[in-house]
Amino acid sequence: MGGSAQLGDNLIDNLVEDVDTLRGDLNADFGTRPFRCFTVLRSWTGEQQGEGDFSDVVNEILPAPRVTYWDTYFSAYTSVMTPLGVHEDGNIKLDEISLTYTYDELSPHGLRLNQQFFFVLREIHGQNAEPRFLKQRKPPFADREKSMGWLVILMDWNLPSNAHPELPE
Repeated sequence: MGGSAQLGDNLIDNLVEDVDTLRGDLNADFGTRPFRCFTVLRSWTGEQQGEGDFSDVVNEILPAPRVTYWDTYFSAYTSVMTPLGVHEDGNIKLDEISLTYTYDELSPHGLRLNQQFFFVLREIHGQNAEPRFLKQRKPPFADREKSMGWLVILMDWNLPSNAHPELPE
């Protein structure tokens, strides 16, 4: 479960495994996490994004993070007109992401010109919401006080339907 971070010898780091277990078990039992969350590292065979074929490395973030849409604390979530039509705009907040993840697992350094990194939210409780494809708006922040987990701010990203990654069931 979780990422590959080497945790320290302090009270918070010693509690991370217990907190993750409780979050995973209780949120699953209560059904309070409506989404499974995945990271996708996409690599194209060409020299730049969109050139050639692509392959994806998909990882699920466990336990499932809390997702807050239309969070007016950060900004209003609204629709805006673009040259390509109406597009959703605003921030989506993921928090309570396990501290077992490293910064690089949530925001890889050194992506090549032919790579993309994004997040996918897939609804799991039968409301038939379409998967959401999101990219980072701000760097991740390890909140060791309030949520005892990573905080990631994302924004909607229009991914063409022929480029949707294959996600585990």
